[in-house]
Amino acid sequence: MFLTASDGVKIAYDVQGEGPALLLLQGFDEMRQQWQELGYVERLRQHFQVITLDRRGIGESDCPTDPKAYSPEKMLADVYAVADACKAETFLVWGHSFGGTVALHLAAHSKRVKRAVVAGSFFGHIYFKERIEQITSDLRVLDKAWQEGTLRQLGLDNEDVRWVEQRHIPALIACWQALVSWPVIEPREIQCPLFVYAGSDDRRISRPLLERQEDIDDAGILLRIFEHMDHEQEISSVDIVYPPGEAFLLANASNPS
Repeated sequence: MFLTASDGVKIAYDVQGEGPALLLLQGFDEMRQQWQELGYVERLRQHFQVITLDRRGIGESDCPTDPKAYSPEKMLADVYAVADACKAETFLVWGHSFGGTVALHLAAHSKRVKRAVVAGSFFGHIYFKERIEQITSDLRVLDKAWQEGTLRQLGLDNEDVRWVEQRHIPALIACWQALVSWPVIEPREIQCPLFVYAGSDDRRISRPLLERQEDIDDAGILLRIFEHMDHEQEISSVDIVYPPGEAFLLANASNPS
């Protein structure tokens, strides 16, 4: 299904199951089908109205190339619009990586969010200018090669070429550029029950989480570090991460309002 945001951007989303509304938010350059392919939707639909969406700039949603289109206000407004389209006044959320960052912003700024699970994101400044400049520089190289038909000359394998062909690189660049100015979320700002988890091998995430353990505990946030798990495995190791995530969400399912 599709809806049109207030600024004219088309957002693609799917709805499956019945029960309290649960929005799933995937990583920066992933599409909504990831949750289906990994088996989350099939499991979660037994308990929830499961809503997946392509954020603006990816998949079947529109892909604006102006960084201003990717402000936190507009990204969060897209989530609210999808929830409204599904007649969900309140909702739960489970996000991974960039989707986890968006979930943190939702949990800090909206009383509509009743419970949130965040994987692979942390409190504090996540998107540093220097890192983003390097990422966008690499993406420009890929975009130029794609337009010139020379991706293979960069030494990319079939999977890498497919990744480029399935994504709108200028839109990814614009979104990365916007992230420089995204504000920091602190544990004390969270307004709902929150479960945050990361893998011990995902040190860019787990280290700052552990450094803020006291602040996280003081805010009443549940933190768990899974041993020998990297950033990708925080979502792909379904049999390990799903049970505690489901249990946390179900603790609120009987009274979502």
